[in-house]
Amino acid sequence: MGKIGTEVAKEAADIVLLDDNFGSIVSAVEEGRSIYKTIKKVILYLFATSAGEVLAIAGALVLGYPLLILPAQIIWLNLVTDGFLDVALAMEPKEKGLLRGNFERPKKYLVDKLMGKRMFLMSITMAVGALYLFNVGNFETDLAKAMTISLTGLAVFQWFNAWNCRSEDRSVFQMNPFSNLFLVGATLIVISLQLLAVYNPMMQKLLHTVPLSLSEWLLIIPVALSIVVVEEVRKFFHRREARRA
Repeated sequence: MGKIGTEVAKEAADIVLLDDNFGSIVSAVEEGRSIYKTIKKVILYLFATSAGEVLAIAGALVLGYPLLILPAQIIWLNLVTDGFLDVALAMEPKEKGLLRGNFERPKKYLVDKLMGKRMFLMSITMAVGALYLFNVGNFETDLAKAMTISLTGLAVFQWFNAWNCRSEDRSVFQMNPFSNLFLVGATLIVISLQLLAVYNPMMQKLLHTVPLSLSEWLLIIPVALSIVVVEEVRKFFHRREARRA
């Protein structure tokens, strides 16, 4: 006990309760589990989106395509899109039921088997989608347009994927989107910034982008939504396996 305990007892103890309340241990355990899960969410998002970009570029080289995004555009994705969304994801509220059921003891590495599986599925989906958009954008006839489409496609993939990473088993459609207002705000900010990158003349010169038509947006958004579909299917089978266990 931090208040009534002797100095000898405090020095010998593994835990010192400053408020002399045993309930503080329960709260600390719950908070620790929440912090651990939040760190994993942010790592998952950053690793999956970065791997998606790398695989997309590698895929373009293997297929003999030109680079589908430029270095300046990669920096734009990593600093602007990722920068806002990963900070917002770190503000994710505490999950319910952290003290119920079995909580797997953290291993040596934060990236476990489930995270590795999710990263693989997310990054492959992003890479295939970006290469498809680059090809549909007719890079042979209008490389600037195709690059802008692939850049925007990767950005939209990241918008959706941030919402994917909120939970490893709950559907994104079952979660209250306004429970994390930081993520709502960050999503609106990155959407606005991407529109600026595509339509603002100064940003067009800086990032080598060109304006996109409505039909091109109507192509990009459904393709990027595939990352939600893939993760929802994985979550469905994950929940089914958990019920059987």
